[in-house]
Amino acid sequence: MSKHEIIRSLRREIKTLNRVIDIKIIKGLPYYAESRRHRFLTSQLNRLSPQHTGWIGRLAFASMFMF
Repeated sequence: MSKHEIIRSLRREIKTLNRVIDIKIIKGLPYYAESRRHRFLTSQLNRLSPQHTGWIGRLAFASMFMF
């Protein structure tokens, strides 16, 4: 499985888990196990996917090469 496929799979599972958590919140049920799974999946996704910097970070990086 490639890195891209793993990232896509993680995002899909997080999206599904968010729906389950939303339904449990609406019904007033506990969602402790789902929140732990969500935290684990998001940490894995953050570790694998590139971090996006804002436009200020890109501007600072670009200005380094102007001089």
